[in-house]
Amino acid sequence: MKTTILSLGLSLLIVGPVFTGCDDNNDSKITVTGTLTKVGSYNTSKEGGAEIVAFDKTSKNMYITNGEDKTLDIVSISDVTSPYLVSSIDITTYGTNLNSVAVADEKVAVAVEDGNDTVGKKQLKGNVVIFDTAGTHKRTVEVGYLPDMVTFNEDGTKIIVANEGEPNNDYTTDPVGSIGVINVSNYSYSDIGFSGVTLSAATDGTVVRLGDTPSNDQTKDLEPEYVTVLDNYAYVTLQENNALAKVDLSDNSISYVKSLGAKSYEADKSTIDIEENGEIEMKNFTGLFGLYQPDSIASYKVGNTGYLVTANEGDGREYIYESAATTETACDTDGGDWDATNSVCEVISHIDEKKISKLDLDSSIASEYANDNDLKVMTDLGKNSSDEYEKLYTYGARSFSIWDTNGDLVYDSGDEISKKVAQMQPTMFNQDEGEMDGRSGNKGAEPEALTIGTIGDTTLAFIGLERQNSIMVYDITNPQSPIFKQYINTESEGDTSPEGMKFIPSTESPNGKDLLLVSYEFSGSTVIYEVK
Repeated sequence: MKTTILSLGLSLLIVGPVFTGCDDNNDSKITVTGTLTKVGSYNTSKEGGAEIVAFDKTSKNMYITNGEDKTLDIVSISDVTSPYLVSSIDITTYGTNLNSVAVADEKVAVAVEDGNDTVGKKQLKGNVVIFDTAGTHKRTVEVGYLPDMVTFNEDGTKIIVANEGEPNNDYTTDPVGSIGVINVSNYSYSDIGFSGVTLSAATDGTVVRLGDTPSNDQTKDLEPEYVTVLDNYAYVTLQENNALAKVDLSDNSISYVKSLGAKSYEADKSTIDIEENGEIEMKNFTGLFGLYQPDSIASYKVGNTGYLVTANEGDGREYIYESAATTETACDTDGGDWDATNSVCEVISHIDEKKISKLDLDSSIASEYANDNDLKVMTDLGKNSSDEYEKLYTYGARSFSIWDTNGDLVYDSGDEISKKVAQMQPTMFNQDEGEMDGRSGNKGAEPEALTIGTIGDTTLAFIGLERQNSIMVYDITNPQSPIFKQYINTESEGDTSPEGMKFIPSTESPNGKDLLLVSYEFSGSTVIYEVK
């Protein structure tokens, strides 16, 4: 396999936890001290066996969502080197599966979806189920449709839940999205919907994306994904919409729903590899932009000023169902694709992405994509009056970003994640389950997991690259100028697809050390790292 690195001008040698190489700015010799050391692991060895992780400082337990077994796994890390399973709670008593968990004041809140065979497995209203830290059930609160992420506010008096409200596979049921708030004192619930809410464009003019869906309804097409709380406000990512919602928790009102804008890959901007040809080719492209579409979001303060940090994974809408057709001829009549191996007819009810090679391009950009055209882009954006694409918008920004609390961009890591992957794992660059360059046309390394930890006067951001099976660490103490600290290839330890993260300060950890918990979806492992 031929591997070339274009326009990087760097090389990096990995030596244990210390990386030696060249500074991106002046090519001088630098040494970056490693910050994470793996000290323990709990492993289900099941795909989907570990997704989101939370921690309780009193019991010294981890709480892990196990989507494969549909259980909440309670794991003791009183000895961080020897975690063990305390108990598992069958979540099917409360719904069809679990998506998220959070802990505060010895209460464990679990987001549980619900559904049935008629409307879909997650298209009914779900529940937030509250347990004590020993796993004893305290309360079940019905919330909105598809509760996808749950967290507490800063003083533990409220539980905030992002109700994503996804449609079913044949798009016959499309519930509304909403943001829910539970008052812990009496477990009353407030559901905050998007009917009549003004959608604000970003400073670059990019509007909130609704996606030209079959529903064509703002209340259904806005889909909350992830929540962080700062002071008395909840900040909620709307991933498919490339937007941020701000909720005032004093009166449960929406302060804004605002587009996060578009990132340019044109000349003198961030470079990107969009061709799956077994080579590393970081280039600029006329007319190409990325929507940030963050998944995870976290928040922190510098002095009295608040900042939001996002992992810009990107996500499209692709809904496919199995029709009743039992032959290839009948499948063709239904407009589906026949799977001869399984004798199944698969029909697309809605999809919003196509490779550039499948699009009619305006003459102003067509020649730019004569050879580089593997990238999947959005079909609902960028057309001119002749129904040709003069601008192309792809999924995610392959970066992490820092925003102010007005939703305006303070910092973006640009193409640095891709360049670090190229430096650290050149033979596995943008890998797809071991195939080098297999994800260049589809979100690259895919930054998804994210958390923040403060040690002394230093604030660190930990970013999990889902497809690359790696973690990057940045010093974000200065939000305008973050500093790269460490790149860890977790696949070498058997830990793949980082999905959830939780930082534990030394004052709360079982061994008096700063710790990072990371749950890995594909390997089903949850790892304890010491942060130095």
